[in-house]
Amino acid sequence: MGLREVRKELAELEKEELIYHIGELYKKYKDVKEYFDFYTNPDEQALLEKFKARVHEGFYPNRGWRLKLYRSRKAINEFKKLGISEEANATLLLYFTEVAVMYAREKRVKTENYYKRLSTSFDKALEYMDKYKLLDKFRAQNELVVERCSSFPWACDIEVQQIFDHYYS
Repeated sequence: MGLREVRKELAELEKEELIYHIGELYKKYKDVKEYFDFYTNPDEQALLEKFKARVHEGFYPNRGWRLKLYRSRKAINEFKKLGISEEANATLLLYFTEVAVMYAREKRVKTENYYKRLSTSFDKALEYMDKYKLLDKFRAQNELVVERCSSFPWACDIEVQQIFDHYYS
């Protein structure tokens, strides 16, 4: 069923029925709950901090010791769906890269794949910032990421520097 058919069906419902169905969606689906919570109380900063914590937990899980990056990526995707400002989205994308750099420095990660993901996430963050003309606002943070990657193996440091130079040249 497409959106047109759904709208047609919803238009035929009484107000009370619509309220009931929305309430059921709110109870059953976390994404719907977060959307309506933000819709009724648009505290963007509090929501950003909540999602930053979820991104951080992907690297430093509360239970277990293994990386759970799929949780971090899922949090970023859910955050984008909420329709928050472009600046907040850019902040969360860059935060993912910053935590990835911090984790690599602390744990001395040795896998090439991890560093590829790190440089890819940095590239995607800068691409997003470029698209929404936010590069100047985040320049200092981006320079710090490049600086902290300076001694990374697998030519990650070179790749991150090239990505930075591409967007800031």
